[in-house]
Amino acid sequence: MKKYATLIIGVLLIWNTVLTFEYVGVKNLLDTLELTGEVKIIREVDTEFTTNFTKVVADNLAKVVGVSNYYQTELVSTGSGAIYQFQDGNVYIITNNHVIDGATKVTVTFVNGEELDAIVVGSDKFTDLALLKVPVDFTIEPENVFNIGDSSLTKVGETVLAIGSPLGFDFSGSVTMGIISGTDRIVPVDIDGDGVDDWDSIVLQTDAAINPGNSGGPLINMAGELIGITSMKIADSSVEGMGFAIPINEIVPIIEQLMANGKVIRPLLGVSGVSIDTMPSAQKSFYGIQLDLKKGIMITGVQAGSPASKAGLKAKDVITIFDGITVTSFKQFRRLLYGKAVGDTVEITYVRGTTTYTTSAKLE
Repeated sequence: MKKYATLIIGVLLIWNTVLTFEYVGVKNLLDTLELTGEVKIIREVDTEFTTNFTKVVADNLAKVVGVSNYYQTELVSTGSGAIYQFQDGNVYIITNNHVIDGATKVTVTFVNGEELDAIVVGSDKFTDLALLKVPVDFTIEPENVFNIGDSSLTKVGETVLAIGSPLGFDFSGSVTMGIISGTDRIVPVDIDGDGVDDWDSIVLQTDAAINPGNSGGPLINMAGELIGITSMKIADSSVEGMGFAIPINEIVPIIEQLMANGKVIRPLLGVSGVSIDTMPSAQKSFYGIQLDLKKGIMITGVQAGSPASKAGLKAKDVITIFDGITVTSFKQFRRLLYGKAVGDTVEITYVRGTTTYTTSAKLE
């Protein structure tokens, strides 16, 4: 028994010696670090995630409003808006055209719950934008007006926030988070509801949740800058997380025109037309269009005294090239035309029968 006790005591003494050496080694290491001032980072942990996001939200909630569309005294629909400017006692708010379309009365509800009548300064169906003016008897501080960002700098994968009033004002100030899923997306839009696409909207794609009532609300980056106005989403049982916002760089020129003129002034050529790419051969033959002509628009009407009329264009002519760019469809032609300014002179190539001509027109 004594033999075992001696053995145990010996083992404990050895273990105690080992621990002593370990302690001395660690102490010497700490003393060395203390003398040299060297700090060794084992792992860096980000603890600011919640703080950063909540600060961006808190700084921008008061810049978002609810927009109500009334027909007579009946509330038809609600949407959202972003405070764009405060000037001479008036708050200017950006929203979507479809939010206020058909309204006989529009009101705006601020973050404090105050509802005031709004004046529609102007709207534009092609870009789906509208500008509201709300006379107020209080001051909107600069920090409650959105800082305008630069949507051309937006990157795929960048974190963004959408703020608005989904499904009505019971959920006002709702915030959803996502990323930029794509930039410069082209989404066809049927403006007049005839089943034919009239316009191609250039939009930012995001997976931040966008629901009915979010329309017209802001899409902001992590600097709190307004980079877009949420406008649409793909609503399909097989699709999830595909929402779209109008980029702020597309918005500002339109809003500036609405503020200055009450409408968007676009150049006029004075033609109506249809794309020939969907025409069957029999229809082409009926109108005297060459069967091997695949792209262009056939003119269906020319406005008297218009630039097109002065340039010699006639019904049944097929415009194939507009100012150096091949024409593929009427909606593409419309975008090319609206990309010009009043007073610009453009060169137009067209086919009449079997002969190709070139003319020029000064847009009005």
